[in-house]
Amino acid sequence: MDLERLEEPQDENNTTDLPSEDDKASDVSGISSFHKLQRGITNFFARLGLRVIKVFAGVLLALIKSAGFVCSELKSLILALLKGIIWLGKALVAPFGKRMKFTAEMQKNLRKARKEGGKTYRNTLIKSISTYLFGEDGVCYTAFNYILPIISAAFLIGVIRYSSGLEYGLSVEYNGKELGIISAEADFDAAARDVEQRISYTEEDEQIDFTPKFSLKIVSEGDDLLTSSQLANEMLAVSNQELSEAVGIYIDGKFIGAVKDEEPVKKALADVLLNYKVDGIVRDVSFKNKIEYSEGIYLTESVMEEDDAIALLTSKKEKNTLYVVEKGDSPVVICKKHNMDLEDFEKLNPYAPENLREGQFVNVIETESYLPIQYVREMESLSFLDYETIEVKTSSLNVGTTAVLVKGERGEKRSNIEITYIDGVERSRKTVSSEIIKQPVVEQIGIGTYTARPASSNTKLYGNGQFGWPVNGGYISDPFISNRNHKGMDIAAPAGTDIYAAADGVVVSAGWNTGGYGFFVMIEHFNGYQTIYGHCSALYAIEGQTVTRGQLIAAVGTTGQSTGNHCHFEVRSNGMCCDPALFLNTVNYNEEEEEE
Repeated sequence: MDLERLEEPQDENNTTDLPSEDDKASDVSGISSFHKLQRGITNFFARLGLRVIKVFAGVLLALIKSAGFVCSELKSLILALLKGIIWLGKALVAPFGKRMKFTAEMQKNLRKARKEGGKTYRNTLIKSISTYLFGEDGVCYTAFNYILPIISAAFLIGVIRYSSGLEYGLSVEYNGKELGIISAEADFDAAARDVEQRISYTEEDEQIDFTPKFSLKIVSEGDDLLTSSQLANEMLAVSNQELSEAVGIYIDGKFIGAVKDEEPVKKALADVLLNYKVDGIVRDVSFKNKIEYSEGIYLTESVMEEDDAIALLTSKKEKNTLYVVEKGDSPVVICKKHNMDLEDFEKLNPYAPENLREGQFVNVIETESYLPIQYVREMESLSFLDYETIEVKTSSLNVGTTAVLVKGERGEKRSNIEITYIDGVERSRKTVSSEIIKQPVVEQIGIGTYTARPASSNTKLYGNGQFGWPVNGGYISDPFISNRNHKGMDIAAPAGTDIYAAADGVVVSAGWNTGGYGFFVMIEHFNGYQTIYGHCSALYAIEGQTVTRGQLIAAVGTTGQSTGNHCHFEVRSNGMCCDPALFLNTVNYNEEEEEE
């Protein structure tokens, strides 16, 4: 289309109008206001610059004063150091100056006495030598003043070095006798506790006083430090008790008795461990408590026969207690845990049901050994890992509908566990290692977002919902087959109304169809179905394009063999036309609309 060119009209005489008097006055007023504004801005920046200069000058002056103060202090410090050095030099040089002056005066006196000769010279010579060596400013006096501090410092250093190389100990005096030397007072306390354990008092017995006397002593090469056990023997030796040499038996550090020979006891306990019956493969079979043997001096009444000691250490006792039922427990499992007979369990729990509840209390018999036996059993367990559930918005579902897109699956974890048993009862378990052999599958719940719906809620279709309503509105103007062997469903809507892909797929054809469809789009879906959208007024999808459900692909029109604006929606399976109503579901849309 041609465009006209517009031009402004020009005066034929090409003259310029002159300004009037009012125009001149207006111009003068405008110029005056502009000059005032210009002067104001200039004054503002001038004042601002002056203040900046003042601040900068003040800062610079403060820095100069600070530098002057620092220099003044440094000068004073340097002068003080110089004065100290000069004083120290004078103090060191002064004695030598006096010595030189004294020597010169002595030489002068000797020369004078030599002239007089005889006895006067000898007396003067003797006096001069004596004064030179032993006088107030003599050599010996001066040397003593300088050498004595050095000797004192060297002596002090030697004493410190000698003292630091000495070993000190506490000499223990108990019951009027010196027992020996210990390294710390704590050794005596440990020995006193040991003696207390070895003594069994009766009501008539007088308590032994364990109050010692300590004194600090230098440990020489021939002295040996006593251990707490040795000191306990020495303390018992000086007490007024009947004593015997024996081997004490200690359980977890506690004295329980003494025997003359510990070998039978050791052999009996070893046989207990060797003959202990355990089901399955176990390791680290041992006594739970620490058993120690210590040779020493013990009260005669604390020494027992070896058989009595063995009987005590291997003894057992039973007691009734309560047990809290755990998940998976049954009477048989509980009996196995506590090494009980099922008959005894039923006697203790006559009213207990076969199917016990978790958290229920039941009576059990626990066997307590004087020396409990513990062991470790290794086992492999398989546990399950719960899967997570997430919600995923998807256009493959209509708004208001949900469906499981990916079904969740539990994972599996294999663990190696160490279970510690004490007297056959599980006491603790520890996971040594674990390995996930199957990862859990996250369950995905689809939340429908597809919003295309018929224009009226009266349009109700009860298909499986595999395909979504393809038009943004509209109504069914001609169903499948009808009275003319109709291959699809016509959805009437105004021209230009959006047409959406009914499901995910690939556009296999998009363009003009000479068979009467006009402009059309054909989509190949992944489940063997095809959908066709005909009589379009515009195409937005292109051949080969991957589309998703609800994606805009075309616009409603009446191209091809058509008598009005509509979308010819066709569903094919293996080349056979199917009724689209079997795949469309508008009930959810209608229910949502009625709720609103």
